[in-house]
Amino acid sequence: MSKITSFKLIFRNVHKNIRDYLIYFLTLTLSVSLFYAFNSISDQPAFSDMGITGSLLYDQLGILLSALSVVIAVVLAFLIIYANQFLLKRRKKELGVYMVLGMKKGRISRLFAGETLCVGVIALVSGLVLGFLFSQGLSLVALKLFAIELDKFQIVFSAGAFRQTVLCFAIIFFIVMLFNVWSVTNVKLIDLLTASRKNESIKAENRVLPLCLFVLSLICIGISAVLFNKNGILPSRENMSFQIAGAALVVGTFLLFNSLSTVFIQVVRAGKGFYLKGLNTFLVRQIGSKIRTNYLVVTIVCGLLTITICAVSIGASTALAMNELSKAATPYDLNVLSSVSTDGDSNISEYLATHDVAMRDYAENMEQISIYEADMTYAELFEGQNVELWPIDEEVPNSKVAVIPVSDFNRALAMQGKEPITLNDDQYLLNCNYTGTYQYVSLALQNHLEITIGGTTLLRASDEVLQETYFMTSVGNNDRGTIIVPDHVVAGLEKDVNVVLVQYKSDADSNEILQKMIPIGLDEAHGYRYAEKNMMYEMFYGLNALVSFLCCYIGLIFLLICAALLALKQLTETTDNIYRYGLLQKLGAKRKQINRTLFTQTAVFFAIPLTVAGIYSAFLIGKAMTVVEEFMNIHISTNIGLTIILFLIVYGSYFIATYLSCKSIVTEQKKSEV
Repeated sequence: MSKITSFKLIFRNVHKNIRDYLIYFLTLTLSVSLFYAFNSISDQPAFSDMGITGSLLYDQLGILLSALSVVIAVVLAFLIIYANQFLLKRRKKELGVYMVLGMKKGRISRLFAGETLCVGVIALVSGLVLGFLFSQGLSLVALKLFAIELDKFQIVFSAGAFRQTVLCFAIIFFIVMLFNVWSVTNVKLIDLLTASRKNESIKAENRVLPLCLFVLSLICIGISAVLFNKNGILPSRENMSFQIAGAALVVGTFLLFNSLSTVFIQVVRAGKGFYLKGLNTFLVRQIGSKIRTNYLVVTIVCGLLTITICAVSIGASTALAMNELSKAATPYDLNVLSSVSTDGDSNISEYLATHDVAMRDYAENMEQISIYEADMTYAELFEGQNVELWPIDEEVPNSKVAVIPVSDFNRALAMQGKEPITLNDDQYLLNCNYTGTYQYVSLALQNHLEITIGGTTLLRASDEVLQETYFMTSVGNNDRGTIIVPDHVVAGLEKDVNVVLVQYKSDADSNEILQKMIPIGLDEAHGYRYAEKNMMYEMFYGLNALVSFLCCYIGLIFLLICAALLALKQLTETTDNIYRYGLLQKLGAKRKQINRTLFTQTAVFFAIPLTVAGIYSAFLIGKAMTVVEEFMNIHISTNIGLTIILFLIVYGSYFIATYLSCKSIVTEQKKSEV
C-alpha cells in the first residue's frame, strides 16, 4: 500500500469515525486550551508596572503554576491514554477486518497511529486557538486581581506557553501512539474480530445486604457531618476528629454508591405504574447496572467534583472579599511600630531620620500614639465565657489586654477624617475588629458594667463595641480587643508600644519610602516594624490572585477529568451492551423511545455524582467560609455564579457530546444489521 493510499485511508477513517473521536477530541482540546492559558499569564506586559511586593507575588504565581503544570501534564497524559483505550476498543473489529484482507500488523499499527496523530494535531491547533482566546480573558481577570488598570492590557501571544504546550502534548501523543502500536502488534486476530462480544456474568440478587450497606453509608456520612460541624474542617495533631470525619465520609460515600443501585431499583419498582410503562423497565435496569458496575469510578468522580466545586467557589469568593479587606485594613499610608521593651520610649520619627528616612519630608500628616498593657489578661476579661480560639490565637488568653488613652485614639480617628469619641473621667469603651475574638469582647462588655484598670474603676460608656482600625498591621484587622480609657488612667500602666501614623503628601514616592524602610524592618536588633499601604495592597491582591488562580486551575482540571471519566464509562457501557438496543429495535421499540432512554441514562449517570458532590460542597463550603472569615478576618460569600457557568460549559459539553456519541453507536449498530 502506497503512502498516498495510507494517507487517504487515515483521513477517510477519521472522517467516518468523527463521532467516536468526539469525546477524545473534546478532552484534548480543553486540556490544551487550559494548559496554554494558565501558563501564558506570566507574559502579560501590564504586570511590569507592579511594585516590589506585587512583583514578588506575581513571580511566585508563575513559579507555582509552572510546577503545578508538570503534575497536571502527567494527570492529563493518563486521562488521554484512558480515552484512547475506548477508541482502540471501538476500532478493534475494523482492524481485524484489515488483517483478514491481508494487511500486516505493522501497516495497521502505522495506520492507527496516523489517525491518532491526525486527531491530535487538529485538537492541538483547536486547543491553542481556544487557549489564546481564553488567555486574554484570564489576563484581564489577573490584572483585576492585582489591582492594575485595565487600560494597560495588551493582547499577547505567549511564545513560551506555546512551546511548553506543544512540547508537553507532543510527548503525550507520542506515548499514545506507542501504546496503540504495542496494542495492535500484540493482539490476536480472533480477539480483534470478537472484541464487541462480551460475556456478562449474572449474579444472584441479594436485596438485604445492599439495604444494610445503604443504611450504614448514611450513618457514616452522618457521623462525618456531626464531627465536621462540631470541630470544623481544619486538621489538628491533638484532635483526630478531622481524620476520623474524613475517613467516615470516604467510607460512607463508597458504601452509598455500592448499594445505591439495588435501593434505586427497589424504590422505582414500588411504583408499578411508572416501572411497567414503555421502556422504563429496561431503563431502570440499565441505570442500576451502570451504578453497580461503576460505583468505584462514581465515588472517585464525586470526590473530585466536591474538590472542584469547593476550590472554584472559595477561590472566587476569597478573591472578591480580599478587595474589601485591603481597603478596611489600610486607613493610613504608613505606620511604624516600636516595642518599648526593646527600644525604650522613643520618638519614632527621630529614629527614622537617623536612618535616612526624613518622614516629615514625605508626610502631609503624622501622629505618634501609644498603646499600654492593662493589669488584667484577656482570660480575665473573658471570664465566665466558653472561649474557643483558633490555634493562631492560643496565646491570647494569657496576654495582657491592650489599653489606649482616648486622646491617642481620637488623634488616630482624626487622621482618618472621623469624628472623635467622648469619655467621662470614669468611663471606658471597648474596640475590636478581629472576628476571632469579637464575640467574646462583645459579651465581656455586656458582662462588665464596670471594670478596674490601674486601680481606677470605670463604667462602660456604651453597650456597643467599636470596630475601628486605629493602626495597621501586615495581616489586616487584628485588634483582638482594646480598652479605651481616659488619659489619666494610663499613668499607672506599663507602655507596650509606640506607633507613628503617617499620611503621605500627594507627591510622595511610596516606592522610595518603602525601599528605605526595608532595612529598618529587617534589623532584628531593634523592635521596629512597619506596615505600608501600597505594600499591603499588593500583598492582599497578590495573595488574592495566588489563591484564585491555583484554585481555579486545579478545579477546572478536576472538572475536566470527572466529565471525561463519566463520558468514557458511559460510552464503554453503551458499546458493551449494544446488543440490548438491537433486541429492543427487533421487538418494535421506536427510535424516539430508544433515544429518550439513552438521554435519560446519560443524564442520570452524570447527575448522581454531581448531586451528592453538590450536597457535600454546600456543607463544606459553609464550614470553610467560617474558617476563612475568622482566620483571615474577612467576610465573604460564596460566588456560585462562576462555578455554575464553568459547570455548564465543561460538564454540559461532555454530557451533550456523550449523548450524541451514544446515539451514534446505536444508530450505527442498526445500520450494520440491515
